[in-house]
Amino acid sequence: MIQTENQTEAETPPTKKESAVKSLIKQVVMIAAAAALLYFSFRGCDLATIWAYALKANPIFLTLLLINGVISHVLRSIRWILLLNPLSDHKISLFNSFTAVMMGYAVNIAVPRGGEVVRLVSISRTEKLPIAGVVPTMFIDRLLDIALLALLLGITLMVVPKSMFGELPSWLVPGGIGLTVATFVGLAVLPHVSTIMRWFLNQEIVKTKLPTKLSLKLADLSDQFGIGTKSLTNPVVYPAIAFLSFAIWGCYWLNLYLTILAFNIQDKVTPLNSLITFTIGSIGVLVPTPGSVGGYHYLVSQALMKTSGLNQELALAIATVQHFICFVLVACIPAAICVAVQSMRKGKTATAEPK
Repeated sequence: MIQTENQTEAETPPTKKESAVKSLIKQVVMIAAAAALLYFSFRGCDLATIWAYALKANPIFLTLLLINGVISHVLRSIRWILLLNPLSDHKISLFNSFTAVMMGYAVNIAVPRGGEVVRLVSISRTEKLPIAGVVPTMFIDRLLDIALLALLLGITLMVVPKSMFGELPSWLVPGGIGLTVATFVGLAVLPHVSTIMRWFLNQEIVKTKLPTKLSLKLADLSDQFGIGTKSLTNPVVYPAIAFLSFAIWGCYWLNLYLTILAFNIQDKVTPLNSLITFTIGSIGVLVPTPGSVGGYHYLVSQALMKTSGLNQELALAIATVQHFICFVLVACIPAAICVAVQSMRKGKTATAEPK
């Protein structure tokens, strides 16, 4: 009886107050992590020198950087539409998809991962889509990004020159080859994950040995994968999604190289060096700090110093300028414009409705 009561108490969902406290604690921890990473990135640096480097950046290339950043998000919005199409009985608006994506990125600057909720609610309301159906498509969207990052990491491990980091471990190249092959295999299997999971759960030994609660959770996860990957089972759509995925990450790499061109140091930072730096910096984006602050600055600056021999002030100037344009301006300006356009549309619709 005591055990049953304890189990019931443990399964009681948290109150709104408890959820709010947990959320606040997470935010404080993330902000503290960002501050710590910024401290380690900038300690011992001359801020005036960093600012002087930033002022010398070529505005033409910085403008191209801004444009390319927006293009990458347009491509992401198109890819998301392809994932969402099975949920809708009408053509999904590129504007609504782009607005949801940009609002998500803008909110992430202040509230890490909070943008995912905003993105979910935005597209569900504007396109009248079920939230339960949209969630799996967002999961697959992120899974595709993780796959591309794993592929980049695998390639980077294979091409890192010994002269950059000294003697490298013997497992580095085989590890890179293995990770690259595993990524391609994973991308090939991804459309069939739901079918594989259902087959596994229907095996007699699994039915008898697997706890009911876990079995139900896996079945639910299988259904979600089925919804999220429905577009990937289309032999015409999946290649388009794959192409867009590579194009998105190609734009991300170009963001860094355009910054290199803006600082006119392409003679020091070769395309290979920028690829290595980009891959390392992308890992920093995974650190859940507000707007990827701190983690991105630290890893990009350290990578530029190691791969290209840049001084710390110049490396940090590059990381800071690119971060500000790609993570702040590219997110906030389009998001503000999209929200303003949506508001005007709602106003016109309300005015046009008969009273």
